[in-house]
Amino acid sequence: MRKYLYEYYRISLDDENAIESNSITNQRHLVKSHISTISELADMPTKELVDDGHTGTNFNRPGITQLLDAARRGEVACIVVKDLSRFGRKFLEVSKYLEQLFPYLGIRFIAVGDNYDSDTHKGTTANLDVPVRNMLNALYSKNVSKNVKSAKQTQTQQGKYINAFAPYGFKKDPTDKHRIIIDEPAAAVVRRIFELTCEGKRPKQIADTFNAEGVLTPSSYKKKNGSKLKIMGITNSVWSNSTIVYLLRDERYKGTFIGGKIEAGELGTDKRIYKPKNEWIRIPNSHPAIITQEMWDTAVLKRGTNSGRDGKPNIERMLYKRVRCGYCGHVLRYRTESNHNYYVCKTPGYTNEYGCPSTSYVEHEIVNAVKKVVCSHITIMLDLKKLSETMKNVSTKGISTVHITIEELDGEIKQLKTSKRTLYERYKKGSLDTAEYLKVREATENKITIKTAERETLTAHNNIQTDAVNSANFFFDSFVGLQDGGEPSAEVVNVLVKSVHIFSKHRIEICFSFADKLEKALQSLNQGL
Repeated sequence: MRKYLYEYYRISLDDENAIESNSITNQRHLVKSHISTISELADMPTKELVDDGHTGTNFNRPGITQLLDAARRGEVACIVVKDLSRFGRKFLEVSKYLEQLFPYLGIRFIAVGDNYDSDTHKGTTANLDVPVRNMLNALYSKNVSKNVKSAKQTQTQQGKYINAFAPYGFKKDPTDKHRIIIDEPAAAVVRRIFELTCEGKRPKQIADTFNAEGVLTPSSYKKKNGSKLKIMGITNSVWSNSTIVYLLRDERYKGTFIGGKIEAGELGTDKRIYKPKNEWIRIPNSHPAIITQEMWDTAVLKRGTNSGRDGKPNIERMLYKRVRCGYCGHVLRYRTESNHNYYVCKTPGYTNEYGCPSTSYVEHEIVNAVKKVVCSHITIMLDLKKLSETMKNVSTKGISTVHITIEELDGEIKQLKTSKRTLYERYKKGSLDTAEYLKVREATENKITIKTAERETLTAHNNIQTDAVNSANFFFDSFVGLQDGGEPSAEVVNVLVKSVHIFSKHRIEICFSFADKLEKALQSLNQGL
């Protein structure tokens, strides 16, 4: 199998805003310049992987995932990064790769800025400077996260717009990225929505009018103008009454700044905390208004309400916002009639482009089907947990055997070092001439090197197996007790189920939120074999 030299580059959004020397261009220049000075690397086939805009506080990055997968397939000869912080900022994880996985796989690792090259390093751990740098990188990330949160909160309180994308009807001021200005073509559509509402038109009537006239939806308009904003669902080319209602509820159109709606969760996770409406930051007359206060008030009066939701997703109902049409991808509308709850796709009311059926699906039938599948998956996870525990017990026995072998190697290495000292004493006393002494000493040192390398390989392999089985066991443990009451609760189902796609009353597809973690757990079990 052909092996490659991998150049890995990473920059987070915070790095990009703060330190020019961390730019991908500068990282690339430094790494390539260093490679050109090492003869055995200069002519090696090279591949490049980049994580642009990804934090180093976890390894859930597209580029690093490709790199580690290639490493496990045996396709990597050497990895070169600008410095250790580009590879990762978590001390324990970075150390695990540097001291266990990469040496075991025979991969050379170079961090140019830290003057670290695993080929010129001797010993079972990196130089003291390396783990210290790793810990500093982890602490730095926490400090940066805290400072960034504080800075963003201050900017929000000052009415500075910090979102990546401007709301429909506005655009970023080219002279000030924290300010939004009116985007007239889109703003004209927003004004018309409010005007039609003031005339007594319902959201459904406005949506039908726009669809008949071919007015671009917000997502289609943004896409046409080169926006990189990703929107879930495939019917974004069709106006719906929910889109109209969403725009009618947006106070930013009357010039009011809205901020602090969502707060980032723990460092290194994607968790987001939705804050209630009464905790949002509101600053009137903060930016140019698309509509007048009078028009806003009239629209509110005509609609009869402006309450909307309080900013927090409703997690009480099972499968809330998770049931989607299998054809258009939109969340199905939840309806209650005569004490019966059901789901129905709203897209056929606007277009037949996607072939969505107008069928209504009874809620309890969908819920029962999903719960049945969830129960079967939990049972499978618990069976895999038993397998994982069995493997852990087998692994423990194997570890004992490996420990015995390591102890034997330690004894042999100690005996060889004693022989080396005895050899030197004989030489000093004149019992051996110089030529004989050097010859025997070299042979002894070679044996020590071989035994030491064998010991390190066994230790690294043993650690990888142990970590893999423990990781899998930890994942499967999370399913214990999820259906102690006989069937899973709404909270459990909502945690485990990412989405349910309905094609007909006889065909539904369930997407689980733990699918990726399950795949990694199974890979870990395979590693532990």
